[in-house]
Amino acid sequence: MPLKIAWGITGSGDRLIESVNTMQHLQRKYDLDIDVIVSKAGETVLTWYKLSDVIQKDFKKVFIERTPNTPFLMGPLQLGKYDFLLLCPATANTTAKIAYGIADSLLTNCVAQATKAGLPTFIFPVDQKAGEVKTVLPNKKTITLQMRDIDLENVDRLRRMRNITVLSNPAAIEPVILQALKNKGPP
Repeated sequence: MPLKIAWGITGSGDRLIESVNTMQHLQRKYDLDIDVIVSKAGETVLTWYKLSDVIQKDFKKVFIERTPNTPFLMGPLQLGKYDFLLLCPATANTTAKIAYGIADSLLTNCVAQATKAGLPTFIFPVDQKAGEVKTVLPNKKTITLQMRDIDLENVDRLRRMRNITVLSNPAAIEPVILQALKNKGPP
């Protein structure tokens, strides 16, 4: 039985292309069963980066947020239908909400309920290193962003939370998958 992953995409354009490419590659390499959960802002950014059709084509199930509980994913997360929850990439806004226990969107609610149930949750917050970060826009232009102290503090809060692991980049997903496959054992 393949590894079942709930993969959340928030409204971050930074590292979005790399995140999608990584999940496509890993799905092919390891025969993963990935359900994609897209926030309202994530839907906008996927469209802006011309990745909406890619997500719809390459992944069997794509859930688009309508309300914090719709589509209803909290039950399947809590009942062990998924091996883990992954948010990649996660915006500073989503990171802050999770860090302070706010569950007012589909993905923040998924994280709250998954972690309460002990489901391993992995988050790649894009704003986690001090200093400047260069990011590529959909038109291929590069802009430089200055990280805010509050965003870095929120990522540190995530690192201290039970059942949450902060990933340093999308490439860090592969070791998580390898460990989950090892833990799952042979069919």
